[in-house]
Amino acid sequence: MNVLLVCAAGMSTSLLVNNMKAVAADKDRIEAFPESKLKDLIEEFDVVLVGPQIRYKYPDIESVCKKHNKACGLIDMAAYGQMNGTVVYKQAQELLK
Repeated sequence: MNVLLVCAAGMSTSLLVNNMKAVAADKDRIEAFPESKLKDLIEEFDVVLVGPQIRYKYPDIESVCKKHNKACGLIDMAAYGQMNGTVVYKQAQELLK
């Protein structure tokens, strides 16, 4: 599973990426990038998760994902605030089903 987390700058979300990698399968790829890179990277990923700090951009991001037949979801604000990699990783798995 290839998971892309998008946020404003990709900095704080990189901490969440590390926590997700701790519970992910070895073959999984999990990365964080600014939302501005989405269109360049979307083909490399199966699931796109949107950070709560840019939830206002979710409709536009979801539209891009639908055009590319990619799963998309908004990261739960509490899970993000706690940097709970387990919860967010499970969310990505559910979206991919």
